[in-house]
Amino acid sequence: MLRTRSIVRGVLALAAIAVVALALPPLSLAVDEIATPPASSLPALPEGARVTGEDMGCGSGGCWLELTVDAPPGMSGKELAAEVLPDGRACPFQSTFDLRRVCSWVMETEAESVQVNLQYERWVD
Repeated sequence: MLRTRSIVRGVLALAAIAVVALALPPLSLAVDEIATPPASSLPALPEGARVTGEDMGCGSGGCWLELTVDAPPGMSGKELAAEVLPDGRACPFQSTFDLRRVCSWVMETEAESVQVNLQYERWVD
């Protein structure tokens, strides 16, 4: 009887730890509005494209990462934007264990480059 009770307590403790660990990243966004996703969260770039600038912007909706991406030779900024973000905006989840969504969108297109912004979407409000 004592062994069964110990096992049940252990399982409940592990379940509580798992719930806290899964809830912590999205809930931390409610406290830390300056958090921005890393540049590695950018959707896959075509061969030859490269990030040449990185800055941070903030407003009433939180902060975001501003990336300038140069198109590879023979590709325009508009073509690069269409290949990286065909719909102009994407908001996938980070992973199964990190339930924050990383939204990326095309902010500005120039002749040979594109500015893409990345921001965490706070879905827990």
